[in-house]
Amino acid sequence: MQDTNHFFIDLNEIINNAIEGILIIQNGFIKDMNQSLLDILGYENKADLIGNLATGILIPTSKEKYIKYNSKIFQEIAIITKNGDVIPVIIKIKDINFSNQEYKMVSILDLSELKEKEKMMLLQSKHSAMGEMISMIAHQWRQPLQAVSILIQKLPLLKMVDGEISDELLEDVVCQVGSQLDYMSKTIDDFRDYFKPNKKKEKVYIKNVIEKSMDFLGYLFKLNSIKINYQNSSISSLKIYLNELVQVFVNLIKNSSDAMLENNIENRVINISSYENENYLFIEFEDNAGGIKNDVITKIFDPYFSTKSNKNGTGLGLYMSKTIIEEHSGGKINVYNTDFGTKFVIKLPLK
Repeated sequence: MQDTNHFFIDLNEIINNAIEGILIIQNGFIKDMNQSLLDILGYENKADLIGNLATGILIPTSKEKYIKYNSKIFQEIAIITKNGDVIPVIIKIKDINFSNQEYKMVSILDLSELKEKEKMMLLQSKHSAMGEMISMIAHQWRQPLQAVSILIQKLPLLKMVDGEISDELLEDVVCQVGSQLDYMSKTIDDFRDYFKPNKKKEKVYIKNVIEKSMDFLGYLFKLNSIKINYQNSSISSLKIYLNELVQVFVNLIKNSSDAMLENNIENRVINISSYENENYLFIEFEDNAGGIKNDVITKIFDPYFSTKSNKNGTGLGLYMSKTIIEEHSGGKINVYNTDFGTKFVIKLPLK
């Protein structure tokens, strides 16, 4: 009997030191909890919570009431701590029976640290992309700068030949210079907007997002002789974090470009298509870079995993792309090898 009691004392100690908080609810009211839940919520005594409605700390993030969550295996919601902070958690609810009484046992895992690390990795990914963006600006500016230089040099040459410069010719040169400078200014605005944090979702058409992404990489297509085939049949708008989605598209396209160069592909092609059904929008990116090895393709969304042999890749691009699509946008991203090469398929909810 003593050994049995000792076992239950040890079991209680294990439950109190479990990584997840445990909450016992009966008829919507809190009956008990373990020490880990007190630590997560910032309470010192169980008495501060026992007898209160569970809805006082559990905040459903969907339209369902928490009492119905046991129909799902896991559910991400938010909870309120003692000092009023709202923190993200994953819960799992299980019906239990003890002494002919029905209870609900809620296991609660704190995601605060994980979410903070995710933000840091997104920032790190952005900083990595910034260097590439500066290079893109330099390429985008090179041609208009050359055009402005030629136009300015044209004036003294014409004066030497004709003896004077007509007002009409001067106005034409000024107009062309202004046009080139406007283009350069727009380029800076576009890239500046890209690095602004998304504060709220915007209602956009996917065609415009794809075209904006390709504008950023226009120089890359010319420099590396890449042919882009884009087909769109989507007519619905969707609410997204615009800059984040542009980041995903730029990353996928640039990865394809890098793979084509690394594999010495001669006729470089990227096919992009967007289409929809009643509930979802689909975007596909397919290149002819030679595909991804079978032992690697399951790992490419892992953080810090890179397939680039020159080791210039951070290994964060595809991980953050997956995070943006699946966690920030409520969608799904998958990758497949095809007869043509590699295909990424993005699925986003329209509603």
